[in-house]
Amino acid sequence: MKNIIRAAIAVVATTGLVLTVAPAAFAATPASASSASAVSSVSSVSSARDFDDSFEQESRNGLATLEAEYSVRGDEEDDNTFRLRGELYDGDRRTFRQGGRCAYVEVQVVPSDDEDWDVAKRDRLCSYDDTKRFRVTAHDVSEVRVKTCQVKFRSWSTHRCSRWEELDLGF
Repeated sequence: MKNIIRAAIAVVATTGLVLTVAPAAFAATPASASSASAVSSVSSVSSARDFDDSFEQESRNGLATLEAEYSVRGDEEDDNTFRLRGELYDGDRRTFRQGGRCAYVEVQVVPSDDEDWDVAKRDRLCSYDDTKRFRVTAHDVSEVRVKTCQVKFRSWSTHRCSRWEELDLGF
């Protein structure tokens, strides 16, 4: 049931995105170049709260799922703000006695003045067919990566992790 609701929300969000992007695309004809520049300057101001990109990720066995969107404000590695918001979904219906595991997400960043990965967020959800929302904000980062796994109820040792997905920050 939740998958149907998620699909419906995704369709509505995509339709809304198309409807907001399409008028600006049509305004960019050569006859209205000045109005296109006005539209782009207005949209850059109003997009300060919008998220730039989204992605989905699953653990290798498909029992933990992450849906997230992120944005980066700032053009340089040493002067930016990275924001990610997401939902972690636990699809493991087994009980803990039967070997059931929790959904787990880890977000790591490389600060612009460093070369090593730092953990920005670790979160887990131990509730079958449920979703947990989370947010991450980091400043002055040069790289960000995310992975989705499963973990035991009383442990942080990961199981059936996805590959690390490095996010495109635009610089």
